Formats: sequence, structure tokens, C-alpha cells
Amino acid sequence: MCNVHEGYATCNPAKYRGLHHGDVVVPVAEVRCERYLCKLHTQINPCVSKSLTKSQPPPSVTYCLRGWGLCGSLYVDSDNPISALDKEQVVARLVESYGYSPFFAEKLVGVLGEEALSAAEASEKPLRKAIRVNTLKTTHRELVQRLGGKGFQLSRIPWLRNGYWVQAEPDTPPLGATHEYLFGYYFVQSPPSMYAVEALDPRPGETVLDLAAGAGGKATYISQLMENRGVLVAVEPRRGKVAALRSNVSRMGCTNTVILQMDGRSLPSLGMVFDRVLLDAPCTSSGVVSRHPALKLRVSAKDVAEQQNLQVALLEAAYRALKVGGVLVYSTCSYFREEGEEVVGRLVDRGASLTPLGSPGETVSKKWVRFYPHMHGTEGFFVCRVTKN
Repeated sequence: MCNVHEGYATCNPAKYRGLHHGDVVVPVAEVRCERYLCKLHTQINPCVSKSLTKSQPPPSVTYCLRGWGLCGSLYVDSDNPISALDKEQVVARLVESYGYSPFFAEKLVGVLGEEALSAAEASEKPLRKAIRVNTLKTTHRELVQRLGGKGFQLSRIPWLRNGYWVQAEPDTPPLGATHEYLFGYYFVQSPPSMYAVEALDPRPGETVLDLAAGAGGKATYISQLMENRGVLVAVEPRRGKVAALRSNVSRMGCTNTVILQMDGRSLPSLGMVFDRVLLDAPCTSSGVVSRHPALKLRVSAKDVAEQQNLQVALLEAAYRALKVGGVLVYSTCSYFREEGEEVVGRLVDRGASLTPLGSPGETVSKKWVRFYPHMHGTEGFFVCRVTKN
């Protein structure tokens, strides 16, 4: 039997196989989670706790809580449903208090439920900046020392290989104008963007494709992880972005990159086959409202449908260019399922296999990973990895 903890009796362990010593299991009928959460020594968003306990078995709940750093975990077994804000109430608050359109608000609540309010509140503030150390040109220690000498305070992002949070910065020079930046020692980049490349896991000597390279944030990280060995093909159709892509490839010291200015949907006609493919697809950018508040009102159902059609076409092209047994990572900076799970579902229907990913802050693997401002301190982002059979 599990031990009694802080005066709360535990239940029959036969019902809760898989629990660990020190876990707290409390079978009560009329009780609120907050009464017990106050006994824990780590703060947890009550919305997260409620959503876990509504649908998950006790071992799963305590497993997740232990992954968040708790010494003991708590499961409340209640015959009464935990009260929740009505969906319409949450939508109304997003519209009235945070300036979202009814369409956007309904989509956000559809993904996050009550936590949409926490995400909206977190998006009202500027997100923390982050940088990626370019190990093609410097080391972690050297860069931290050099930037520290200029007044920048950095802290390691524990779930990334080369990422740092910028905890503080001086009035001058700006983060994007230091000598170290101009020399290509680091790239100002969001953690989810770095995570997408690390999920791809490009290796030296491979042939890799970045099908929507943009200004090159992910492409230059791919080259870095490949140690400039092998070939990276970076595809970008927009002339202005291609200019920025060339500039960043040069600044970061990437010598294995071939840039193609073309529509990625036409790539299969070239007959090239790749070991790994990254598609950070164009999207509604609904996940970056913290940087572009106008999107709260601008994004429409028509925009979502148009972007989904483009994403499906690009993903099909990416999959055709992938060798059998190869790895493809699909990502978007969008909250909407229409631009994430539904798009990837098209490939799964064709026989592609989803490869589980580790989720930052959790000890469980998922078929895909979503980032949220109130959970990870980042923009809203979707990452999924598939293997071609």
C-alpha cells in the first residue's frame, strides 16, 4: 500500500498498479483539486492538472507529474466532474479581454480548452529571446564569456543542444548587432525552431533538404549539425528571402549548402532523393500573435483553408523526395489543428509512420509536440516526425 502523506489516506493499490513509492492517491467524492495542489512543493497550472485528471488513469497522471520535477505525485479520484468554464464563456473572454476574433478564439479553445486564457495572457507580453550557438565557429564557453563581458546574461535551455535564453541584455549593442553576431558566432532563433532541426537529427555526410528555407534559420542549423559534411539543398521561392538566406549561410560559415530559388511543389520533377527532409511550412502564423497582434483579427477561415492546401501540396512533394527509410520533420508556427495534425494525417493515411518525439518538460514521448507560450515561454508551434516506409 502507498504511504500516507501529509495526513491524506491512500486507496487500495490494486486499483492503481504502476504507482511509485511516495505517490499520493486520494479517493474522495466532493473535493476541489486546489485543496491538494497546495500541498505540493512545485507550482502547477491548475488547468493542466484538471485536464490530466479528467481523462488519464492514475499511473499516467503521476508519471507526468513526476516528470515535472515533483518528489511525490497526487491523484484525486472523484466521482463528480471537476467544474470547468463553459466553452462559450472562454471564447467570450478571449474576444472581449484579449481582442481575438470569434473565429480565432473558437479555434484556440478547441485546442487548449480553458488554458486558451493562459496562452492568451502569456502572449500579451514579449517572449524571451533565445540564441543558438554556432559551433562551426565558436564554443559554448567562449560565446557565453564574450557576450557576458558585454552585459548579456545567458542561461542554457536544457532540452536543446545549442540553445540559450537571453535573460538580460544591455541597452547597447543590440543582440542582432554585436561583433559576435556579425561574425556568425550565434543566430537569434526561437527554441521551437531549434527543436524542429534537432528532431530531424541531420548527420554528417547525408543529403538533406530544407523545402521552405525562408531566411535560413533552420538551414544554417542543419549545416551546423552536419558539420559542413554532406549536402544540404535549401529551397525558397521568394527573392527577398533568398537574399537573406544567402547572407545568413555566408555569415554562419555554411559551406555545404546549395540554394535553389523555386516553388517547393515542383522539386520532385528534379528527381533528387534525400536522406532527411525538413518542411517548416508556410502557415497562418497564428502561433506568433505575441509579435504580430494584428493576427488576432486578421486570420480567417479562408486563410486557414488556403494555407492547408499549400501545406498538403508541399508535404506531398517533400515525401516524394524522401528515400525509403528516410526521416521527414513537418513543423508550423500555428495553433490550428488544420495546419498540424490534419496535414500530417494525410501522410499517415498513405502509410507513413509517426516517430514519437520527446516533449520538453515531460518525460513521455508523443506522436507530435506542441509548444505554447504559457507552458514553454515560446510561440505556438507544432512539430511532427515521420518515417517513409
